[in-house]
Amino acid sequence: MAAAAGDDTVKLATGRLVALAQRYVPDQVTGLHLIGSAIDGDFQPGRSDLDFVAVLSRPANVADLAALAILHRTYATDPTMPALDGIWITVEELAAGPDGLPDGPTSSDNRFFELARGNRNPVTWAMLPRARTVIGQLDRAALRPDPVRLKNWVRENARSYWTRWHTRASQLWSPHGLASLGPSAAMWGVLGISRLHYTMVTGDIASKTAAGEHALGWIEPRWHPIVNESLRIRRSGGTGLYASPFKRRQDALDFVAMMIGEIRRL
Repeated sequence: MAAAAGDDTVKLATGRLVALAQRYVPDQVTGLHLIGSAIDGDFQPGRSDLDFVAVLSRPANVADLAALAILHRTYATDPTMPALDGIWITVEELAAGPDGLPDGPTSSDNRFFELARGNRNPVTWAMLPRARTVIGQLDRAALRPDPVRLKNWVRENARSYWTRWHTRASQLWSPHGLASLGPSAAMWGVLGISRLHYTMVTGDIASKTAAGEHALGWIEPRWHPIVNESLRIRRSGGTGLYASPFKRRQDALDFVAMMIGEIRRL
């Protein structure tokens, strides 16, 4: 039932995005490809974003950027739709790959940015061969994944983003620290860093759920409660395994710190 609900939500959200693209940037979108949880079976209605790569026929000019901003604002007026998290790139940028790609039109958590990095990274290009194409075609054979580049990016992401995330969340009496007491923060940290470890070990990309299950297969038993709790939160089912949010927070922080170290050693 959960998978069916997720598929229905993805279908509705995709249809709305396509309709708005046809309305505000007609004849300019030559490709629309879904990636992330929308294609890996881990889409969770009410929690997952709709991840996409949209391909434009030419670089966006001032008028195009204004139209894309309206598109995103209009989409966001429906609170039942999942947040948009995607990038708008040209055919040439798609073929060139993420290295050296300039910042450009990006949506993140339903907010539109004319110039941002967004998901212009090797993880996105590694997922594209499995993308669900909604508009146009995708020459998957021309997408040449670089396993070494992917692992280098993952290692750097652990060193930069995740180390910074851990530092901020460790300061309890701060906005980030207080937010880390919530269930979503524990899930995001534990399953997010587990995805990076999965990629370092396998060279592939995993959903949050699959990454958590992968972690259970090799980590010490002491970490099992926080991983199982994060999977429960992700699936939104069952009784919580922690009586104290402070204990859950500390276990999540310790797990993230441990995994950062593991990733840097791989």
